[in-house]
Amino acid sequence: MLTAFVFGLFGIISLLLQSPAQAQLVIPKADKPPQLKDYRQPDNIPATAGVEIKQFAQNTPHEGSAPSYATKAYLSYDQENLYTIFVAHANPKHLIARHSRRENNGGEDFVLLQIDTFKDAQRAFVFYVTPLGVQADASYIEGKEEDFDFDTQWHTEGELTEFGYIVKIAIPFKSLRFANGDKQEWGLSVARYIPEFTEFITWPLISKQQPTLVNQFGTVVINERIPEQRNFHINPYLFSGKDKFLTTIDKQGKKYAGFVQQQKTQLGLDAKYVWNNSVTVDLTLNPDFSDVESDEPQVLVDKRFETLFPEKRPFFLENSGFFKTPLPLFFSRRIVEPDAGLRVTGRQNQFALGGMIMDDVSEPATGKAHIGLVRGQVDFGQTGNLGLLFSKRSQADQANSVAGADFRLTPLANWIFTGQFAKSQSKQHQSKHENENQNNKSTNNNDHLAYVEAIYGSRALTYSGKYTDIGQQFDARLGFIPRTDIKQNEQQANYTWFGAPGDWILTQELKATLTHTDNQQGQFQDQKNHLLYTLKAKQANTFTIEAVQQSDNLNNQKVKTAGWLLGWHTRTLPELVSTIKLGQRQAPNYQFVDPAVLSGDARNAQLKIKWLLGRHVRLDASYIWNDLRHAKGTIYLDRLARFNLAYQFDNYWGASLIMDYHSLSANQTWSSLKNEKSLNTNLQLRYVLSPGSSVYLGYVDRQENIGLFHDEHGLLQARPMNQLSLHTGKRVFIKLSHLF
Repeated sequence: MLTAFVFGLFGIISLLLQSPAQAQLVIPKADKPPQLKDYRQPDNIPATAGVEIKQFAQNTPHEGSAPSYATKAYLSYDQENLYTIFVAHANPKHLIARHSRRENNGGEDFVLLQIDTFKDAQRAFVFYVTPLGVQADASYIEGKEEDFDFDTQWHTEGELTEFGYIVKIAIPFKSLRFANGDKQEWGLSVARYIPEFTEFITWPLISKQQPTLVNQFGTVVINERIPEQRNFHINPYLFSGKDKFLTTIDKQGKKYAGFVQQQKTQLGLDAKYVWNNSVTVDLTLNPDFSDVESDEPQVLVDKRFETLFPEKRPFFLENSGFFKTPLPLFFSRRIVEPDAGLRVTGRQNQFALGGMIMDDVSEPATGKAHIGLVRGQVDFGQTGNLGLLFSKRSQADQANSVAGADFRLTPLANWIFTGQFAKSQSKQHQSKHENENQNNKSTNNNDHLAYVEAIYGSRALTYSGKYTDIGQQFDARLGFIPRTDIKQNEQQANYTWFGAPGDWILTQELKATLTHTDNQQGQFQDQKNHLLYTLKAKQANTFTIEAVQQSDNLNNQKVKTAGWLLGWHTRTLPELVSTIKLGQRQAPNYQFVDPAVLSGDARNAQLKIKWLLGRHVRLDASYIWNDLRHAKGTIYLDRLARFNLAYQFDNYWGASLIMDYHSLSANQTWSSLKNEKSLNTNLQLRYVLSPGSSVYLGYVDRQENIGLFHDEHGLLQARPMNQLSLHTGKRVFIKLSHLF
């Protein structure tokens, strides 16, 4: 009853706070699908091209100024698809257009279509296309970063011309979610990026004077009911691989090293049913793990808390926005090895609801973990919302549940207020066998999470104030809350100066961040003061200067450190992008062993390059070097290198060679870090027709600094070596999937 009352109350508020009606653009119905050949002569566009959009304006670098090159977009639709044609003028000498993998086309020219299908001014589907028709898609929710894990089915074509390029986008209505009705009224924006001038142009003008994006979209109308589309899809996949790897074998009480070979064949299925164009039911059996490529390297040795690695499994990526909260109370990688699951998501007017049930079989010794999750949200006003979430994970004699509420309010111009409150409950039953001195009993822990944030945003000035309060016993087993037992206050402000048209300097920005953290008893934990100066200039030049002062509570001592970091990002040539960073500071030794060595002198160097060789070859290389030294010697030296050479035959076929190298040397007297050295080599041939339809053929080899020897019993044992002397793991695999 209480939930119904709350949703009803906010429904009334939403009617009272509706924004004034905007001018509408009517999208005409096409007699036949548009063809690129009809747009090769910009001065002779057919009369049936659709509604024309040409009033583009710069978003950056000079907001409101006229674009450097002319751009037009044409919108139309038929019974099955929404069509957009872009006619873009450009200088062919500076146009960056090449064949690349889907969603791996950063830095090139592109056009962009954003659609708010529910006209709620809070979320949008986003579609990117390069001049050669390479796709990237994402979902956007106000207050959150753009989510490129979102994938859907759509069609593109691209063609270079004498005046620039033309692009065709065809988005099936079955790939979108929208309310049923006799007509559709959507928010929509079209845009284009011109790397020659680091210029982003939009229609309508998306102004940085406002802290929100989607509510600035134009309004488009389709004046008829969109017919029901085919509403059932199945997406089976097959993975087959052969592994050989070094492991520790325990036999009759004796442990020794040995190689194990195993053949793994797995068949899985995702199925989807869409009801009424707005509600989606997803079923998965043995979900696709997408383990065909390694993660990008991240520096982990100097991190005090858990590092986030992104989700890659398709089932969890789709509609993930339904379960997002300001602090993530649900992180799908916590479900390690699901065998089956069901998810339902949908929207109706200003209401959204998502639910999921799933089993996790990653711990066979303790049995299946049963997982349930539900989240509801009601929108009101232009960009306000209220959400409720409940999750539960139970396994054997353990259970963990979390209930929370979150909100987003925009009561004042340029201000956004968000907040979140949650409570966790963890139960564990201890048997007499586990607790010899007591009878059977249960432990029950309850604790809280609270988070509030105020944001002010304008073109030149941005301010953010955050307060986080998380209890020591707060346990979101399905979330990503890397730090508990804190009361944290963070203040951030940045001011931007804009260059005049024609200046080499485009913007200068100064950002200051102050963070202070105590525990729940009011005891100091850490404090960080960070100052960042950024200068952006033409030819994609970006210079950064960072200064940091930090204090940490280590071993009940207040350890103070400070330092600096310089960075330069540049497009030296249209085909070459590079980033260089150099830094030095005193830094905490978080993995200390000797309390006399709680900090040291740290140095950091990073080099990253992206080189586009013609229209088919791409080289990405990176090298990261970190060390921490004390007056007595080196505490640790950490080096990461990645080499990725890819050849893309066309927009679908491609091959790549990836080599990841990691070397960590640590002084065991001063650090608990373990010495390691490894080289992973990944060879891959792939065909990616669209999300859900692909073929991967791969070979993986791992080398480590390990040597084998026979002990006094004649058993094979492993020990560290200086060189990468042993191939400790090999895999050959094939993965096939197809969307029906």
